[in-house]
Amino acid sequence: MSTGAPEMSAYETQAWADLNDYWRRKAERRELPPKVSRAVEATSTKVKGAAATTGGFIRDITPQPVKDAGGVVLDWTFEPTVRAVVGLLELVTETVQEFTDADKVLDYHRTEDHDVQSLADLRLLDLEHLDAFTRTLALRSRFTGLVEGGAMGLLTFVPVAGSVAAIGADLVVMHALSTAIATRAAHAYGIDPTSDAERHHLDRMLRKAWAAQVPKSGTVKSAKDAFQAGAGRVRWSEKFRSDHRIAHAMENLLKQMGNGKHVPIEKVVTKMPAIAVVTSAGVNSAVLGSLAKTSVRYSQTVHLSKKHDLPLPPNLA
Repeated sequence: MSTGAPEMSAYETQAWADLNDYWRRKAERRELPPKVSRAVEATSTKVKGAAATTGGFIRDITPQPVKDAGGVVLDWTFEPTVRAVVGLLELVTETVQEFTDADKVLDYHRTEDHDVQSLADLRLLDLEHLDAFTRTLALRSRFTGLVEGGAMGLLTFVPVAGSVAAIGADLVVMHALSTAIATRAAHAYGIDPTSDAERHHLDRMLRKAWAAQVPKSGTVKSAKDAFQAGAGRVRWSEKFRSDHRIAHAMENLLKQMGNGKHVPIEKVVTKMPAIAVVTSAGVNSAVLGSLAKTSVRYSQTVHLSKKHDLPLPPNLA
């Protein structure tokens, strides 16, 4: 530590030790298998361009799925469902707008009697004060992912409004949410995530979040396809089982629960929307919760490194 750096508090000393241990364990994890690595690389390429335009992307893109969902013309029986989905997506939009507003962070610290006029002033505060602001970020991120995922999973099954377009909208909204959460974590520790020095972390977080959603999209689409193909059917066929493995898997599961008794196809088909909702909500909740935790740890590490002139852990340098 340089002589010009402020003295670390007991809280910061313990936090620095814990953070270094966290990054060391993270670096020691085994590398991904080749097939998974190639998949991550492919999705990384897709998101790279979008992640480079962080600021305008959130404001310009996020509200659009809400407008799209609200603008479709449906049979009146679907109106309550679509209104519910639109309401949930509007909540997501408001969350994105709040999380990307640096003034919200400053307002919080002013209510705590901290003299801060800009993000740069946060770098002078003790880490304990900054951690108080992010303590519920992971929990709130998980809840937001749960809400958004459930809404988009349900929307997939609504005629016209759904189709594969809902899956695309889910990825767009998830990208905006991921960007917003990483941005909130950075702002909370006096960091500008759009600066040249920090953009690489934001891009890395978004690539990981994007890659984690690939299996989810396939499952949701498979459930929708099985739901559509099975509508009105009264008997199973080997071709249907072969074409829609997710329905066949559900049939086998229900058979096990029913001691091998025959399972009507309509009973399986009616389970498909629930599979899509649970999968989408569960994955999105886990992805955003994990991203929030990692982004906070990264921002804590950068904050302490700059404040006390400490070297970053090797895998972050």
